[in-house]
Amino acid sequence: MKRKILPFIIVLLFAVLLVPACSFDANSSIKSVSKPYIAQYECIEGRFGEENFLDKYDYIRIILLDSEKMQVVYKYKDGDKKIEDGQYTLDFDTREIEGEIGILGFKFKEKVKVERGGFVISKIIFNKEFFMKFAVI
Repeated sequence: MKRKILPFIIVLLFAVLLVPACSFDANSSIKSVSKPYIAQYECIEGRFGEENFLDKYDYIRIILLDSEKMQVVYKYKDGDKKIEDGQYTLDFDTREIEGEIGILGFKFKEKVKVERGGFVISKIIFNKEFFMKFAVI
């Protein structure tokens, strides 16, 4: 009987010791504590006008590293992997992510709405639609 109680007491002791180390804001939500949006998002569809540009890449990913840092990681077919660092903010109420990143000497800033584990970036550039659809992986 004593052998069955000993593991329970050890677990209870650790729990009592660790609880003061954890702090939660009473006004915070489960979403902000668990941060389910921090993930890797892979481009599953990419077009510029009628051209499918994903054929030129092994992958294009946006990785949210923590609550403010992100990376765009891509690899050309038969090329090297490239990583671009950026930052983002998240509006929990609207589920919008606003990201800013510098690529090829230009700063890009975009706001997207996350729905069903993914998002779409769509812009008109030189009278052609630039379209990228991302899904969580």
